[in-house]
Amino acid sequence: MAPQFSKGNPAFWLGILLLAVSHTSDGLAQGHQKGDASLRIEYQYIHTGNFITDLFVFDYWTTDSHIALISGDYALSERWTVYASLPHVQKYYVADPTSPFGGDPHNPNDYYWVDFVPPDKRFIDDEDYHGGLQDLAFGLMYLAVDGPAWQVSPYVGYAFSAGDYPFFAKAAISADLWSIPVGVSLRYIPYFSDWHFRGNLAYVFSEKPLGVNVDYWRAYLSVGYFFKPNFSMDVFLSSKYLRNGFNILTDFSDDPFNYPDTYGNEEWCNHDRLIRHRILNIGIGFDYFLNEKYQLSGSYFKSGWSDQTTEVDRAFSLALTRFFGGE
Repeated sequence: MAPQFSKGNPAFWLGILLLAVSHTSDGLAQGHQKGDASLRIEYQYIHTGNFITDLFVFDYWTTDSHIALISGDYALSERWTVYASLPHVQKYYVADPTSPFGGDPHNPNDYYWVDFVPPDKRFIDDEDYHGGLQDLAFGLMYLAVDGPAWQVSPYVGYAFSAGDYPFFAKAAISADLWSIPVGVSLRYIPYFSDWHFRGNLAYVFSEKPLGVNVDYWRAYLSVGYFFKPNFSMDVFLSSKYLRNGFNILTDFSDDPFNYPDTYGNEEWCNHDRLIRHRILNIGIGFDYFLNEKYQLSGSYFKSGWSDQTTEVDRAFSLALTRFFGGE
């Protein structure tokens, strides 16, 4: 499969990125003839827990997300491939009933906004499912190196909102920001070996909410082993690292401990778009070729480290890919 791209809530959307790119090169590995294509249908589940900062852990809510993702690629030639993806997301927020903050649902109608009116006052942190189409992503990949051991494929993409959804909520399905990833996908299979190694590194240019630079690095690395010619398992790491952005404890209010009364400003309305999300996830995955046309894939992962973001307690995916031959 060609890489797919999403954006928004850090742990949630890094999870989707991780699940999407964890099998980046498999479709391309089937052949590089003009007209080669693949279509992937995938189910993903992601449960998030604590929000981690460098000083505090906020542990009084959780979220659950169910995603139906359709994606595919098409070889324009032996070297050039186009790809696209579109997820449909249903997500809900659950408050910890023992929390002294009542779970802190983000209701734009309850805040005392100062000299500012939120552009969207829909309330979705009501402990029910909300969602719809998230972000449409597409891009172009070039197979620069196609040796017996190495594959190297630079790519560039673009993602933008495909649906009408709010972003001021813990149950928000995205941050509603366009993004342009520029990166390279790598695959290495040593000679006469059942081991394989995959990597993906991208710098993601993002729309700048309120003029703030929220560009970020995205990285992925996996080590896998073919137990049979048609069955492989791998372990992987994935990371998102925002270079700049805001600190949630210091940059949104002059009185950070007087919450929520001193947070009624435009920056706080956009806080999920502005925070410098940083996270590292670890997981395991498998690929099983049913035959030359169908591949079954799955993965499981959780967060190993996070800062200024919501950690993933558990997440898994199950996907079926159909390959189509070209010339």
